Amino acid sequence: MTFQQTYGQSRGMPKIIFNQTQIRGFSIIEVLVVVAIVAILTGIAIPAFNVFIGNTRTNTLANEFVSALNLARSEAMKRGMEVYVCRSSDGLTCATSGAWGQGWLVADQNSARIRARGALKEQLSFDGIGKFYDSNFRATFRGDGTIKEIINEANDYFQVKHMDRVMCIKVNQSGRVRSQREPC
Repeated sequence: MTFQQTYGQSRGMPKIIFNQTQIRGFSIIEVLVVVAIVAILTGIAIPAFNVFIGNTRTNTLANEFVSALNLARSEAMKRGMEVYVCRSSDGLTCATSGAWGQGWLVADQNSARIRARGALKEQLSFDGIGKFYDSNFRATFRGDGTIKEIINEANDYFQVKHMDRVMCIKVNQSGRVRSQREPC
């Protein structure tokens, strides 16, 4: 780009006139450098984003089940009766077989449904480890908020898996629910 400097007629101020003689645009080298940088950043970001999504799905499911257990405990104390969480494929009745990933149901001792959760996506794995539940395959909270079953916290828990991420959900004998990352 070239310019000329001339003096205008008002107050002796210089007047600059630009002559646009150069062609505007990017050279092929500049374009290739930008494409290479974008490719490198994309190669780094996509795997990290997949890990982020997997962690988010695992945490969401774990938090959803913790919420169901806490709901069962609070409803048991509010109603003064037993409230349970059980596996359920239809959201209406408890299932005696299958994994917790088929869904679950929160209901009171009269089988009045409080909340239900449908089946999980196939990528997620969710199941009870050890003997967390009673002979009816239920995690039951008494009216005082304690868990009905005798639990060994080291061996009895729920486990959510997705990709390499594992979350464990434990309930102690007093009914307090907590979640933690692996190791359980």
